[in-house]
Amino acid sequence: MLPYAFDLRKFIEQLIRNGELHTIAVPVALTLEIARITDRVSKAHGPALCFSAPQPTALPILTNLFGSPRRAAWALGAEEEDLSLLIERLTSLLQGESGGAAQRLASLCRGIKSTLVPPCWQEVAGELAELPFLQSWPEDGGSYLTLPLVVTRHPESGALNWGIYRVQRSLDDSLLIHWKEGSGAGAHARAWQERGEPMPVAIVLGAPPALLWAAAAPLPAGIDEAAFVGLLAGEALPLSCCTSIDLLVPAVAEAVLEGYVSPDDVGLEGPFGNHSGSYAPATLVPRLRLSALHRRRDGCFPATVVGPPPMEDCYLAALTPQIFLPLLRIDYPEVVALAMPLEGIFHGCALVAADPGGDGAALLARLRATDLLRRSRLLILFGPEVDVHDYAAAFWRALNAVDPQRDLTILSGIGLNIDASRPLSQPLSPDPQIVTQVAARAGEYGLPAAWFIE
Repeated sequence: MLPYAFDLRKFIEQLIRNGELHTIAVPVALTLEIARITDRVSKAHGPALCFSAPQPTALPILTNLFGSPRRAAWALGAEEEDLSLLIERLTSLLQGESGGAAQRLASLCRGIKSTLVPPCWQEVAGELAELPFLQSWPEDGGSYLTLPLVVTRHPESGALNWGIYRVQRSLDDSLLIHWKEGSGAGAHARAWQERGEPMPVAIVLGAPPALLWAAAAPLPAGIDEAAFVGLLAGEALPLSCCTSIDLLVPAVAEAVLEGYVSPDDVGLEGPFGNHSGSYAPATLVPRLRLSALHRRRDGCFPATVVGPPPMEDCYLAALTPQIFLPLLRIDYPEVVALAMPLEGIFHGCALVAADPGGDGAALLARLRATDLLRRSRLLILFGPEVDVHDYAAAFWRALNAVDPQRDLTILSGIGLNIDASRPLSQPLSPDPQIVTQVAARAGEYGLPAAWFIE
């Protein structure tokens, strides 16, 4: 893994070297304007953006950092878009362990020991007004940190959770953190609440790019995201201690916010415009009371804009099926390939090529039990011969191979399973002799020979 996966500033240098960062030097508003520019640039498959004069704050804001397959791959330290070396390394490590995928991964991650070093982010006692609180959509309930790494700890086991959860600023400068009930932070919050004690929480801005990806990936329960990143990298991620709470955070970061979430201290968060193309309704969420805020003197802060795809979070999420396929194949060796189209990636839409042994419905049900696929709104199973990365061909195959009465299963409140794994009853195939003849005579037709090679 290359060093820019562990250090946002090295990642930015990589973008600059490759002409992938565009600076907007004129004043641009935090309310709606930055988001509109970012949305349009993302839809145009444009570069990462640096807003050097955001208003009213004066510190630079970075958006669309990971908004292409190339830049997303760089987030994991890969070269260009090729993750093959990372995948080969992970596959080799997993093959050296025994048990199921979760057991093997847990064993490997336990071998990654944290390294404690002095932090780089204690230079300045920061203020909330300096941070990238964006309002992205007109009906949003307020301004948000949209790319924060939220760190929590279980009160008994001490296990850390690293998650990406949106954070809204309140009028009294407390922060409202939206984590779901089934999330890692949600589980930690319940454990602290049962003890009747406030939970320490840290919010990290400018975390290592690889850790931002891992924090949003559906790792098996109990797997430390920082350890998993260290496993992929072959070395532990450097960590530092917070100043006012008992938590570890990345040593390399732009800012760290520290505080406590007390039992029953909640506030109304939202509405919030999200990837579904509509607003998530306002809801009561935990309230964070700050105890410390530190930033680098020359801080620059990443943010993202959530909305209909393609957006940069889609490209980060698209790394997940590639990295997780070796894990899936340990428990399901019949699986050949896995694809998640950007348009449905945050709904868990997945196309799986596998040999179901004649019972596609049973394999779909088993795949639904995995952390990776349990929340899929749409899960489609194809035979091993189908290229699930060719979305047009897969769509055509599903339309023509599926009997709706037989092959569709609606799971109430969850999603839809489609078994498209049966072969076509009488597939069309050209005559082999004509195939050879036509290819040989392409020049006579005045047409490229490549057109006639299948």
